[in-house]
Amino acid sequence: MVKEHMQSAKVVLILCSCFFAYGTFWSDWAFDYYFLWANLSEHPTAVAKASQYYINQLNAPDIIKYIPFANLMIAAVGFAAGLANMTDGNILFDGASLVLMLFALSTHATTVKPAIINISETDAVSELTANLKNIAAAHFIITLAITGIVGLQITHYVLNKKADNAERAAAVASKKNK
Repeated sequence: MVKEHMQSAKVVLILCSCFFAYGTFWSDWAFDYYFLWANLSEHPTAVAKASQYYINQLNAPDIIKYIPFANLMIAAVGFAAGLANMTDGNILFDGASLVLMLFALSTHATTVKPAIINISETDAVSELTANLKNIAAAHFIITLAITGIVGLQITHYVLNKKADNAERAAAVASKKNK
């Protein structure tokens, strides 16, 4: 029973972290959309508005910049709880989820952050557009990685529930046969 509660708590922590991240990237979607899926010539103000948005993010107070770290700590506690269990399922599902999280973090650190800094340092529209396209593509990739984490965690949770129910049914059946 304790194992079940730990697995449930782990999944809740990881999913809460993932959905917080989804919300963060959803707010960026209003600007990223034009660089991935629309014809920029039909939206002449897209570059200026997106540039201003990301410059504002860069210049935000430090406390706002550190909020995502709290989100990462929530996910880290969830992953630690899962990996501490040391079952094959936990190692596979949580390990794969952790790899996806590290991939998303590295994509953010190597693509999004430098692009935002470049946007703040240039006025050339072609350079701004290239950086904004890089940010939009990176956000899309990060969102796919987060979706992979959600899928892995939900699948692991469902499989654990099925296994626990089968164990209970076998225990009840063995008690009846005695």
